Amino acid sequence: MMPAGYRIAEILVYSLLNFLPFLILALYPFRNRLRFSRSVTGLLIVLMTAVQLGLGVWAALFSNGRAGLVSMVSTVLYAAFFFLSVKISWGKALFTLLMISNTANLAVVGSKCIEGLLFPELAVQSYRWSFSLITFLVEIVFWIPIFFYMKKVYTPAVEKEPSGFEWKFLWLIPATFYLIWYYEIYFDSSQSSLQISLQPKNALFLLLINIGATLVYYVVTRLISEQGKNMELQEKNHRLAMRELQYDSLTEKIAEARRAKHDVRHHIALMQELLGKEDYEELGKYLQEYSMSVPDDTPIAFCENSAANVVIAYFAQLAKNNGIDYSVSTNIPENIKIEKTDLSVLLGNLLENATDACIENGGGKIIIRASYEARSLCFAVDNSFNGNTERNADGTFASTKHSGRGLGIESVKSIVEKYNGICKFETDGKMFYASVMINEK
Repeated sequence: MMPAGYRIAEILVYSLLNFLPFLILALYPFRNRLRFSRSVTGLLIVLMTAVQLGLGVWAALFSNGRAGLVSMVSTVLYAAFFFLSVKISWGKALFTLLMISNTANLAVVGSKCIEGLLFPELAVQSYRWSFSLITFLVEIVFWIPIFFYMKKVYTPAVEKEPSGFEWKFLWLIPATFYLIWYYEIYFDSSQSSLQISLQPKNALFLLLINIGATLVYYVVTRLISEQGKNMELQEKNHRLAMRELQYDSLTEKIAEARRAKHDVRHHIALMQELLGKEDYEELGKYLQEYSMSVPDDTPIAFCENSAANVVIAYFAQLAKNNGIDYSVSTNIPENIKIEKTDLSVLLGNLLENATDACIENGGGKIIIRASYEARSLCFAVDNSFNGNTERNADGTFASTKHSGRGLGIESVKSIVEKYNGICKFETDGKMFYASVMINEK
């Protein structure tokens, strides 16, 4: 008769191997998006591991034939813990859990099959040391390449992906693979799960399913990563465009100064001629006309922030040139802890979209409001438009310049997400409303 302590130790070792390595794989891509601090999360992992070990002992020794129910409770607790621990969209969380779950099932079935080939007498018993040993070796073989996949491919995809729309449906991929192997192996079978696991054909089938699934995961995540890179490139291009605005504005001011310097000599010569003729009346008229023709070079200051002011001033001039009413009420300080490039891209996209809509509408108005309070920057841009809007399948506004989403709005959403903010886009008749709130880092 095996000592009770030895038996419990075998159960604990297997339960630990069946839980902790896969939890680490699931949490790794979101280590920078934890809901709690890393120390608190580590403590919760320890507590959750203890609960899972307790459930494992209960299922093996005290469940009275209800081990399946205990296993279901264990799975629910595992999923709930994961959803609670990370701040991500439910689609990403579900995709990750199902993907890791498929791998974990392969490890269990494969380990039991190998145990049956090497230790046939022990394999028909539950939670023996032979099973734990083989499970440990199998998990090493699987865990290392999966970890590198999570690090090199999966993590960049979930970090760079700008929206959560794709993940609302992508979780169906690992779910489909899960249903396929579960149906083929367990559905309508007169055999027990132990008998099924001991058959090499079932382990081989599960291995092939997981290989195919892994290839699909790789392709999907690489496509998402490329999408993120394209968004980053678009943002960089827009930053360059904003810098070009500043350069063009400065160049125009320099050209105006040169023209004024060149023209002033002619004005002086004419005034000297009138003065020599003592034609003071004509001289006075000329001086009055000249003063009225000199442009007002007083710099327009919409706010203290230089980056925001340049963008607002540029589109103010563009609006003036196109007969668009332009109203600004802003309070953006200079020393705000938001990158100037992000601020210029954010404002540039909103004002560019608003200006383009008004030009297309043949005029109208643009109303800009911005305020800074409690380390948060809030601003709203309202503009006239022709009233025609098209939305994509996910409810986002479609671009009027090309097929698909509006890149300007997508860029805004990406920056807002970076600063843990919120954005909202609405229409009401002939007006389009864009509202944004971002928080200082």
